[in-house]
Amino acid sequence: MKKIILMLVMVFFFIVGDASASEFIETGKEVEVKDQAAKMYIYESLETWMTHDVSDFYHKKYKAESIQWDGPKPEKIRIWIKEVKPGFGDRTYTHVIRVFLPYENVIINETKQIKAADTFIYAVNANLLSLCPESGKSEKEIKLINTFHKVSP
Repeated sequence: MKKIILMLVMVFFFIVGDASASEFIETGKEVEVKDQAAKMYIYESLETWMTHDVSDFYHKKYKAESIQWDGPKPEKIRIWIKEVKPGFGDRTYTHVIRVFLPYENVIINETKQIKAADTFIYAVNANLLSLCPESGKSEKEIKLINTFHKVSP
């Protein structure tokens, strides 16, 4: 009897642990957004969060007092989107969006200049994407999953 109870407890923790560990269940393949209007709509909807994330990233990475950047140029921005099945509880994200931002000129502390490219990966609730960040629902609208940074010579 004790073995059966122990096995049931182990199965329960395995199932619950797996559900909390895998936040997104992918339901579609990643597709690049090529239509300029759609791409710019997504970019501008995410711009407030990306500006904040870019600034935070550069301040931490380069221990910078000030950051300024040119761009990115709209035609060089690349965006990919993938549909995901919403998770449990408050996980209401419907899509994963990957945004590639090439910067021609990043100025760190008003002296150091670099050419860089950053990729930000967000979990997004597309139903709430058009709301402004001040709506108070940002924790359920967008979640930064990962970032990648590359400096060009």
